[in-house]
Amino acid sequence: MVNLEWYRTFKAVYKHQNYSKAAEELFMTQPTVSNQMNMLEAAVGHKLFTRKSKGVVPTENAIFLNNLIIEALDMLENAESSYSKSVKKEERLYTIGISEHLYKSFLSKKRLTSFKHLSIHFESDNQKLFELVNQQEIDAAVLRDDIQTFNTLSHKICSSPLVIVGHPNLDTEALDKFISNNDLRKIQQWLEKQIWFSHMSTNPYIKLFWLHCLKKKRPKVFTNYVIPNEYFMLQELTKVEGIGVSLLENAQEFIANQSLQLIWQSDNYPLRDYYLIAHKKQKVLFEMLKKLFME
Repeated sequence: MVNLEWYRTFKAVYKHQNYSKAAEELFMTQPTVSNQMNMLEAAVGHKLFTRKSKGVVPTENAIFLNNLIIEALDMLENAESSYSKSVKKEERLYTIGISEHLYKSFLSKKRLTSFKHLSIHFESDNQKLFELVNQQEIDAAVLRDDIQTFNTLSHKICSSPLVIVGHPNLDTEALDKFISNNDLRKIQQWLEKQIWFSHMSTNPYIKLFWLHCLKKKRPKVFTNYVIPNEYFMLQELTKVEGIGVSLLENAQEFIANQSLQLIWQSDNYPLRDYYLIAHKKQKVLFEMLKKLFME
C-alpha cells in the first residue's frame, strides 16, 4: 500500500527537481526524501526521477503520475488547511506516546484539562515511539533516550535513579549496617534471600542495579512475582513483604504515604533521564507540554 506521505514528498521533489530543496520544504532530511522516493518507485513499479549533477529530472512515468494525483492531492491539502484553521489549537485531538510504566508518574498527575481532546498511545519501545513521532503518526512522546534529528524537538523533563523499595514491615536493620559499611558481599546475600517483584520477566532493572551497585553481571535472584506494569507492581508490593527495583519517580508516592519504604538508594547508580519529543511541525504542542511538565 502506498503511503500518502510518499505522494506529498513526490509533489515537492517534482516541483523543485531537487531532493535537498524538497527536504527543506518538508522539514525532512535528504536521505528520508530519497528513501521515500525509492519506496514509491517500488510501489508503482516505475523509475520516477533520473539523477543529474544539480538535482533530478522527472521521467515520463513521473509526469504521468503527477497528472494523475496533483488535483486530488491539492484538494486534500486544501481541506487539511481549512480544517486546521477552523479548529482552535486547544480543541485539536492530540496523541501522546508513553510507556505504561511511566504514565502514572509522568502524565496522570498533570493537569490534562489543558487539552480538550487527548489520546494516550502506550508503547514501551523507545525506538518505536520515536519513529511514530518522526513519521507524524503521533504528536509527541516521552522517551528514555534523547534521540535528536532534524525533524524533531527534544527537551529533558525528568531525571530519576533506580532504587530498591520494599514492604514497610520488612526488617532492614541488618541491611542498613551492611550498606553503612559498604559491605557489598553481605548486601548481595541479604538481597538474594528476599521475595522479589519485577515489572518484566527479563528483570532489566534488577540486572542494571546489580551491575552498577554490586559490580555483578548476573544477579542470583529468583523473581517471585512479575506484574507487567511498574506502578501496579508497586501497588502489589504494598501487600507482600518483598522488595523490587523501581524508578524513584514512580515510587515517591508510595514512600511518601509510607505504604512502601526506601530500602536502598545507591550513589553508584546513574540518573536515568527522560525526554519530551515532538515533531517540528508540532512546536505549539511541544511548548504546551513543556509548560505542563514544569508545573
